[in-house]
Amino acid sequence: MLFALLVGSAMIVASLAISIILFDLAGRMLRWLNDTNMFGYNRLPLIFDLNIAAIWILFVLTCSVWGWAVLYMTIGLFDALEPALYFSIVSFTTVGYGDVVLPEEWRLLAGLTATHGLLTFGLFTAFLVEIFNFPTRARRV
Repeated sequence: MLFALLVGSAMIVASLAISIILFDLAGRMLRWLNDTNMFGYNRLPLIFDLNIAAIWILFVLTCSVWGWAVLYMTIGLFDALEPALYFSIVSFTTVGYGDVVLPEEWRLLAGLTATHGLLTFGLFTAFLVEIFNFPTRARRV
């Protein structure tokens, strides 16, 4: 049980650190595109910003889910990629159907996967709020 907590916590910390770095990178890129008038606009349209944000969010979400699936397979909880990925998605999105369960000594890992999902969706929300604030940024500075 303690080992499962340690493994899951390390996965959350590492994955969230990478997610934060990726979101910071996307925000800097969008700010740079807006500030340099790269496309001849005084400011890029919000729809462009939101499309970039959506693609970035999908990329971070996919990496996180695949990371958990790889962890499950590395530990030996699943023999094939498909069930590991399925369990990862179901746990990460906190759906938790219960049709696939982990062995008793690793059950806490499913809860930690769900916790990581909740934290990541919170990061998505903060990132989107930052994107929506781009149009008013110039007026506040």
